[in-house]
Amino acid sequence: MRKVLFIGLLMTALIACAAPAQNAGSGQSEIVVRDAWARPTMSMHGDGGGHGGGQVSAAYMVIENKGSAPDRLISAAGDVAGMIEVHQTTQKDGMMMMEEMKDGLEVPANGSVELKPAGYHIMLMDLKRDLKPGDAFKLTLKFQSGKTIDVNVTVREP
Repeated sequence: MRKVLFIGLLMTALIACAAPAQNAGSGQSEIVVRDAWARPTMSMHGDGGGHGGGQVSAAYMVIENKGSAPDRLISAAGDVAGMIEVHQTTQKDGMMMMEEMKDGLEVPANGSVELKPAGYHIMLMDLKRDLKPGDAFKLTLKFQSGKTIDVNVTVREP
C-alpha cells in the first residue's frame, strides 16, 4: 500500500513540475502557426564586390494565440542558417532598416501577429545552403511561456 501511495505522490509531483510556466495572471497562451514561407536565397554584398556579408533569407508566417494570456516569440532556431533572429523592418529618414527585436515579438491573447515582407520577420543569416523555390526546412520557435513549436517552412517567391 505504501508503495502505491509513494508512486502516486511521485507521479503527481512529476506532472506538477512538467506543467508549463504561465504568464503573470491566470491565463495561458495557445499558439498556432500557419502559412510559413521563406524567400529564396539573397546575397548580401559586404564589400561591394560580392564577398562578405553572406547569404541570407527571411521567413514569414502568421502566429495566432488562441489563449487568454499574451505570449512572446523570443527566438527561432534551425540548421538552415548560422544565425537566426527575430527582426522588424522600420523606416528612418526615408530608409528601410532591419533591426533585431531583442525583447522578442508579443503575440496578444486571442489575437495574432503576421510576419510579412517589410514588417516583422525571422532573419536567416549565414545560410548553410541555397534556398530555392520548392525547398523546405524546419524552424523551431521558442516563446516566453516556455513553449516551443516546430514549423515547416516552404521556400517561394514573394
